[in-house]
Amino acid sequence: MKLRTRLKTDNTIPVAAMADIAFLLIVFFLLTSTFAKDTGLDISLPKAETSQDLPKRDVTIWITGSGEVHIGGTVVPPDRRQIVAALREALKDKSIQSVTIRGDEGVDYGDVVRVMDIAKQNGAAITLAAVYEEGSDEMTPIVR
Repeated sequence: MKLRTRLKTDNTIPVAAMADIAFLLIVFFLLTSTFAKDTGLDISLPKAETSQDLPKRDVTIWITGSGEVHIGGTVVPPDRRQIVAALREALKDKSIQSVTIRGDEGVDYGDVVRVMDIAKQNGAAITLAAVYEEGSDEMTPIVR
């Protein structure tokens, strides 16, 4: 009598197909994701040796070399009342009242102090942005 032999099943995982699927998923997510960027203002941040990385703040205020104030990407006239109104509007729905000030290194010191004063009077924690001095081009906020 002839004995039947069973066919053995192959218990291997198709790794090549799984790698193809993982690669396609990576490409899909890279193509469909969006990256947050700061607005393209021409600001040259001052350099500091003691800067450190901090988490991104809720509201960003840019002060250009010509003294223009931008709050959250919107140009605000230099009038104190309008800066206060724009800052309150930007902070009203935020859970943490925090502001990052990115002032051009050529901006008048009085303009930066005026904006810091307005932010502080509205209860915001203030962070000043600077570039690490040893050749790093990344903007790293420092706390004062």
